[in-house]
Amino acid sequence: MVGAVVGEYLGVAAGMGYLIQQAEGVFDVAGVFAGMFVLAAFVIVIDVVVSLIEKRLLVWRPQVDDTRL
Repeated sequence: MVGAVVGEYLGVAAGMGYLIQQAEGVFDVAGVFAGMFVLAAFVIVIDVVVSLIEKRLLVWRPQVDDTRL
């Protein structure tokens, strides 16, 4: 996801990366931080969804005991 935004930042005329770049170009600090916040929230949501799917699909795998470290 972050790679897609970086790609948009470097050469596309639409998307979240483009909006962050435009806000940066006119020194709109609030716009840059808003874009970064939206991006971070979106990535966190995707991470949670992928983790839930992973737990559901990998029920056959034994659990790792983290207390032995």
